[in-house]
Amino acid sequence: MRLATCLIVLMLGSALYGQDPSKLPHGEHLPGVDNVLKVTPHVVSGSQPHGEEGFKTLKSLGIDVIVSVDGATPDIENARKYGMRYVHVPIGYDGISDEAQAALKRVMKDFQQDKIFFHCHHGKHRGPAAAAVACYESGDLSQNQALDFMRSAGTSSDYGGLWKEITEFKPIPITTELPMLVEVAEVESVAAAMAKLDRIYDELVLCEKAAWKAPPEHADLDPTQQALLLQEGLHETGRLLGEDQYDAKFRKMLAESEALGKTLKQQIEAGQQSEASKTLKAVKASCSACHHDYRN
Repeated sequence: MRLATCLIVLMLGSALYGQDPSKLPHGEHLPGVDNVLKVTPHVVSGSQPHGEEGFKTLKSLGIDVIVSVDGATPDIENARKYGMRYVHVPIGYDGISDEAQAALKRVMKDFQQDKIFFHCHHGKHRGPAAAAVACYESGDLSQNQALDFMRSAGTSSDYGGLWKEITEFKPIPITTELPMLVEVAEVESVAAAMAKLDRIYDELVLCEKAAWKAPPEHADLDPTQQALLLQEGLHETGRLLGEDQYDAKFRKMLAESEALGKTLKQQIEAGQQSEASKTLKAVKASCSACHHDYRN
């Protein structure tokens, strides 16, 4: 990194730590790291570090521990190269499990004297939500401060499950044995991801029967949010496939289904009920074709 770039990073880092996160309308875009926001004096959130440049930036910000809540395998080699430790606690767009919340609690307990960087892929939704939950759990943020931080990070209101982690927060019981922290966590298989997508589809069917509204028996189901979870689930499944996993046909099917999920969300938002029903049938046909070729 050139001297001028280093000075820019240091100046931005200094400014970042001196600002109130609730007053930052957008995250800072630093070399190799996007959407960087201060959460507390010793916690920061942002995007996945991009290459060695990103880790140099994190080191310049004084980061000691990196917590990834993304499903991708963390770049442990570069983290170690710059004297930082990785912790991997993957979560989904639908919320944070009790086990993941317990791991976040342990992060805050074990690294009280360190500066911690939370990240997902882009640094706008899962990463900020995890940082907010971790700091709320540790007592470093109040509920209102946690919500303000998520707003400042640009966390979409469409991800209702992430917001409920704060609005309906339940602390981990004191008697709970906190899990061991790992550098690389075991992520769910493609089959498990598809099973989760099947459940989302079933919930969309319930919403369709209720004229694309929350069904009376499941008032917590928002059809727009379910369509977004379908879209994101398909996108993440494709993004996290290893180079040797599945063929081009399978990847094409995932991309086409993801596009259908995006269209479905737009149609629900626009009140185009008949069009949304047609798209949902197309999603079913796409999933059935994939299951026939790759699972059955």
